[in-house]
Amino acid sequence: MQHRRKSKRATKGPQQTGSIEDAKNAALRLLRYRARSERELLARLQQKGWDADSAHQVVARFREVGLVDDAALAEAVVQSALADRKPHSRWEVRYKLRALGIPDDLVERALAVWTDEIERAMAERYLRRRLPSTPPTPRDLARAARAAVQKGFAWDAVRDALRSCQTTPDEEL
Repeated sequence: MQHRRKSKRATKGPQQTGSIEDAKNAALRLLRYRARSERELLARLQQKGWDADSAHQVVARFREVGLVDDAALAEAVVQSALADRKPHSRWEVRYKLRALGIPDDLVERALAVWTDEIERAMAERYLRRRLPSTPPTPRDLARAARAAVQKGFAWDAVRDALRSCQTTPDEEL
């Protein structure tokens, strides 16, 4: 029978008793892997056992020195979605930003670059991936259009993308 080792995390109580320096080090370890929003960093520090006051002090200091920047994170997520080979809808990116805890005003500012033309181009890429290489049937078109709308693409963008894919008119959908 094999005994499990207790992790260091399991031996600590619910409240961390270290200094603010220790909380900063814990936050830096979290930021080592990827950028995080203020809300996300606060939640992770508190989840690790740091009290709310220490977590707020650390996040405020990191915001001052530029280690935590919600606006830059939001712009990076949008640019990553634009550059990704996989097509993303505006709604999908907005949902991801909100899930990261980015405030709504910063979400809208970052998504300002996501024009209707970009949405249409992403919808077209999505449809081309969904449609068969042989000439699609009206059923294939309808199925792909429903999938695109369910993914979050605006119907106008999907309709225009269907037209640009040299498909049948809307009446056949």
